[in-house]
Amino acid sequence: MVEKHYKDKAALVAQLRDELTRASAVVVTEYRGLKAGDLVKLRSGLRESQVTVRVVKNSLLRRAAEGMPLADMLGDLAGPTAVAFGFGEATDAAKALDKSAGAMEPFILKSGYIENMVLDANGITAIAKLPGKTEMHSQFAGVMEGFVGEFVFLVDAVIREFHGLLEAKSEQMA
Repeated sequence: MVEKHYKDKAALVAQLRDELTRASAVVVTEYRGLKAGDLVKLRSGLRESQVTVRVVKNSLLRRAAEGMPLADMLGDLAGPTAVAFGFGEATDAAKALDKSAGAMEPFILKSGYIENMVLDANGITAIAKLPGKTEMHSQFAGVMEGFVGEFVFLVDAVIREFHGLLEAKSEQMA
């Protein structure tokens, strides 16, 4: 096996550290058995969800994560590792990665750090099933619209009752 020698490891570690701090989701995957063409398809499919996949050396990834909350998650890395960085909404990244893992057998989700939570593969799948922020906002707006409509109906009923009482009183006085 030919080992890839990095000319400037410090720069690569700094770049990885920058990506780790900026990412809303970091998912460690195993790609053993995935063909190069499939990896290219995977990367291009994930790009729409603002997810980038990088194959990195475990030791460099560990060094980049030193002192970060996700460092413990990366402590037991072994074998060929690819890291997915989600730069958009975290649930969108989890959904895209979960879908890709289901479509490509050799692509396996190991663990992840999403919204300040360390998760295993099952946790990532659970996050993927949650609605995204835009869906949650529309659900909330629908609920609020129901409350506002109910409130308007109740105020209108009180006004009609009061109007009926005033008419009855005016007829009684006349």
